[in-house]
Amino acid sequence: MSTRFNNVRYYFYSFIYDLALQWFYRPLVRRLIGAVNAQAGQRVLEIGVGTGITIPFYTGHKHVTGIDCSLPMLNLARKKAAQHPAVRIALHHAAAEDYSTAAGFEQVVFCNSLSVIDEPAQVLGAYYTGLPPGGSLYILNHFTAEHGPLRQLDKLLTPVGKTLGFRSFFPLLPLLSPEMRPGLTVLAGGYWRIVRITKPLIAA
Repeated sequence: MSTRFNNVRYYFYSFIYDLALQWFYRPLVRRLIGAVNAQAGQRVLEIGVGTGITIPFYTGHKHVTGIDCSLPMLNLARKKAAQHPAVRIALHHAAAEDYSTAAGFEQVVFCNSLSVIDEPAQVLGAYYTGLPPGGSLYILNHFTAEHGPLRQLDKLLTPVGKTLGFRSFFPLLPLLSPEMRPGLTVLAGGYWRIVRITKPLIAA
């Protein structure tokens, strides 16, 4: 999908994004970033920082770099960053597919962004490869259930999701390469999940 089209789409989303997500999403975001803050290491890369909904929850000992392909959302994130001067964050206009940004980060965060990426498994694998030993990917996203009515509902909603710019049918395990699966930890279960994928300290 073209960057120009995404910018037009996210321009309109930027007006309602925080309001739409705030009522149920804020506790999950707090828990996600709390887990990032608790892990050793200072350098964090957030993919798809959006309007900056995560920014207030980072602690000052982290050095955060946030990227997003949407300039309207990034401008809102910059305003949030200015309201939280204790958070050390640099914001850049870039796409998730810009793998050159991955080097040197100990944690990579996807907060409600993985299911809007064109090739999520490829992107996830690339950032995993760029992690140092002991580094982690953190993901907060909806993930399709392995079975049951919600799985069928996600399939039925696929055309709607495509129109809105995200994948409705989005199971987790097909996104993970065999080398990533041993490091998988589910930090919060349910339809919206927080997962951590940690790279081993010693290569298998």
